[in-house]
Amino acid sequence: MKKKYKVFNIVVFIIGVLVVSFAIFFIFKKEEPKKLIDFKGMTLEEVLKYANENKITINKTFSNDDTILKNYVISQSVLPNTKLTEGQVVDIVVSIGPDYAKYKVDELGFVPIMMYHGIHDKKNSETEYTGGNIDYAGYQRTTEAFRNDLEFYYKEGYRMIRLNDYINGIVDVELGKSPIVLTFDDGLENNIKVTGLDSDGNIIIDPNSAVGILEEFKKKYPDFNVTATFFVNGGLFNQKEYNEKILNWLVNNGYDVGNHAYSHPDFTKISGEVSIKEVGSVYKMLDEIIPGKYVKIVAMPFGSPYSTSHENFKHIMSGNYNGYEYETESALRVGWESEKSPYSSSFDKMFLKRIRAYDNNGKEFDIEMNFERLKDTRYVSDGNKDTITILDADEKYLGETYNLEVIKY
Repeated sequence: MKKKYKVFNIVVFIIGVLVVSFAIFFIFKKEEPKKLIDFKGMTLEEVLKYANENKITINKTFSNDDTILKNYVISQSVLPNTKLTEGQVVDIVVSIGPDYAKYKVDELGFVPIMMYHGIHDKKNSETEYTGGNIDYAGYQRTTEAFRNDLEFYYKEGYRMIRLNDYINGIVDVELGKSPIVLTFDDGLENNIKVTGLDSDGNIIIDPNSAVGILEEFKKKYPDFNVTATFFVNGGLFNQKEYNEKILNWLVNNGYDVGNHAYSHPDFTKISGEVSIKEVGSVYKMLDEIIPGKYVKIVAMPFGSPYSTSHENFKHIMSGNYNGYEYETESALRVGWESEKSPYSSSFDKMFLKRIRAYDNNGKEFDIEMNFERLKDTRYVSDGNKDTITILDADEKYLGETYNLEVIKY
């Protein structure tokens, strides 16, 4: 019994020593001094709340900044991790966003949607037509002309965006730059010519096909955001052995595929039933090869039926092809000039104009003429895809805002 009592006393003694030790530790422990935090990445409201809780004084000034969002801290006068003292004064600079006037920001400006067809592996000197046109109308271009076009767009401050993003109000372009959309009609072999397969079974793309050149520019100008939408007929890219691999490669590498009707008909010269077959069969084919990865956009052959009031236009927009239901989100014309901002009150994604990408010495709505007209009317980005920045005077022209914040200046 005495032995058990002795053990109990030892345990009690040890516990007592521990309790006393902890008590002494906490009594004499020095409180760690508070240190100032880094205000970068914080909003003004968050900084003021922190200042109130820690009894320091904030002096604030405001400044334009191209990279720091409005109402966020740009800098602070006292370095982070400095010991905090009550009543300490910290000066901060708060962003009021970019100087929109300096960059002439206008997100109600016009957007060029470029229309290409074939890209032929030739020099400009090898064709009898103007400036790299292969045919009189300029629907076909040389590889030299196409490379020159891309250089021109880049140097003029244009950056590519996806057509599908544009029609849905998503414009992700750096501050002071302008969006441009590239489209290709007819699904021609020279759009993405496959020369074979590598050891892993991946397609090898001719560097002088349209996609080969676009991929070249993707490496040369990483900020160009290279992309395009290819509109196909029933023959897809006319490379039966590789068509499915081509479609999958495109949608997995930043490009889009849309509908150009099965046999490239003039919709004013066919019946409603045939119209449904023309559109529905291409959608069905794409759905079988790249389900859910193609865009529901139709580039209307010849621009037909030329009017939304034509009886066949409704069959382009929706229909039932042998039990296969389809709906079209947007239709493209063979138009001649740039289109309105997706935020404009007069924007109509159901019937969009395009610019024929050809050269005609600055006449008849060629590239030169259109981009000259765009100099003072183009869409200029505020650098933030989550805001729409417009001039105060243009508020009356604002349409769909897609739940984005609107900034006026």
